[in-house]
Amino acid sequence: MGRILGISSILLLILTFPLESILAVTIQMNAGRIFKKVSVQKETETEIEVVDPDGVIYRIRKDKIKQITEDTPDTVPEFASDESVPTGAVKSPSPKDTLPEHSILLSQSLSNDGAFQGSDLFGERQARRNGTSYKDFYEAYFLTTSAEILGLPKPFKLGLTMMNPLVDRSNTDADLRLQSTPGGPDQTYLLDKSIATGVLQFDPNEVKTRKEKNGLYDYLFTRAMYDHETRLGTFSAGFLFINQNDPTYVMRGYWVIGWKAPFWEWLNPQFSINNKMLNDYGGTFQGTHNYRLTVSHEFFKGETFRITPSLVVGYAEVNDNTDRKKGISDISPRLQFDYGKLFFAANMMYRATPALVDNATYTPSIGVYPDSNANDGLTIDPAKAYGYKNELIINYISSLSDDPAVKRALVDHYQQQHIVHVIFFYNIGYTIRI
Repeated sequence: MGRILGISSILLLILTFPLESILAVTIQMNAGRIFKKVSVQKETETEIEVVDPDGVIYRIRKDKIKQITEDTPDTVPEFASDESVPTGAVKSPSPKDTLPEHSILLSQSLSNDGAFQGSDLFGERQARRNGTSYKDFYEAYFLTTSAEILGLPKPFKLGLTMMNPLVDRSNTDADLRLQSTPGGPDQTYLLDKSIATGVLQFDPNEVKTRKEKNGLYDYLFTRAMYDHETRLGTFSAGFLFINQNDPTYVMRGYWVIGWKAPFWEWLNPQFSINNKMLNDYGGTFQGTHNYRLTVSHEFFKGETFRITPSLVVGYAEVNDNTDRKKGISDISPRLQFDYGKLFFAANMMYRATPALVDNATYTPSIGVYPDSNANDGLTIDPAKAYGYKNELIINYISSLSDDPAVKRALVDHYQQQHIVHVIFFYNIGYTIRI
C-alpha cells in the first residue's frame, strides 16, 4: 500500500470502497510542503479538496502536487460482544488515534488599528481620548488572539477572537476639561475669566482636570457557524456576538446567514448578511442589516510562500430607528502575505457613505453646539473641543457677530472636520496548531 498514487487513482478508491474504508493519504507539494493523513473530499478540473485529521479543509492545485502516497491503515482489534450479558454489549474504547491531532488553531497578530463594518474600533476613540484630530492612520496598537476549535464535524465552526489594546488602556484627564467632580460640567470658562481679570476665580483644589472613562476597550468576538454544502453552493448560518469591556455598551449580537457560490472558484465569491438582533445603545442601530460581498484568491496555494488579495464590500440598511440611513458602509481591500506560519497583511477601509457614522453614538457631540445635520459627514474635531486655548478662540469668534445663526456658523466652521473616509492599518503575526 505504499505505492505512489495519482489523483485519478485516489478518486477511484473513493468510488469503489465504502466511506468508512477510505484510507488517508499523504500529499507532497513541489515546493516541499507535506499534508499528512488527509482524505480527499472532492475534485475539480484544477484542484482537489482534502481534510486533515483536525478537520481543517484545504483546496490544493493539482499542478503543484509532486506525489500522493496512500497511508497504511491503523488497525485496532475490537472486543467481541457477549449479547447474553444483561448489561448490554461491551464496546471497545475509542483508540487515541481517532482523536484530532490538535485541538486549537491559534493565531496572534499585532495591529495599529481595527475596523468592523465601517466602524473604526480603536483609533478614533484614541483621538478623542488624546485630544487629537481624526486621521487615516493611528498608532492604537493592540494584540489580536484568535482560537478556532479543531476536530469538530466538518459543517460546524466555532471560534473566539480577543482584541486587547497595548496602549492607552488607563483613564486620563486628556480631555482638558476643568471640573469640580468627575463627569461634571466643564468649568474652563473660570480659567478664561481669571486670565481676563487677573484675579483667580476658582479654587484650584476643587476645579481641576479629572480622570474620565476614556481608556481603550477590550473586545471579544464569538462566532458559531454551520455550513451546508449543496449543488447550488455552500449555505451557512450562525451567530456573531461582540462583547466590549465598557458596561454601557453591553453586547452586540448578529444573526449571520451566508452563501458561497459554486462558480467562479478562482475568485471564491461569498455573500453574507449580518442581521442586528440585540437591543443596545438604547435601541439605536436595532434592526440594522449589513450585506457583505467577499472575493479573494490565494496565489501559490500549497506553497510555503503565499499571497492572498481580497476585497469586501458592505452595504448597510436601516442604520438607525429614527433616520433610517442606507449606503455603502465600507469597501475593504486586504493584501496578505504568508510564509509558513507567519503572515503580514495590509488593510484599508474606505467609508463611501460617512453619513452612516455621522451620529452622536459613533462620533459623540462634544462641540459647543449639537450636531444638527447628521448627513453632512462632518463631526467635531477632538483637538478643537476642550481646553482653555480653544475656549479663548471660541469666545473671540463668538464676539464677531451678535446674530445667533452667524455665531453658530463661525463656531461650527472652527470646530468641525470631515469624517475620515479612508483608514489604513496592518497586521503581522503567526498561526499555529496546539
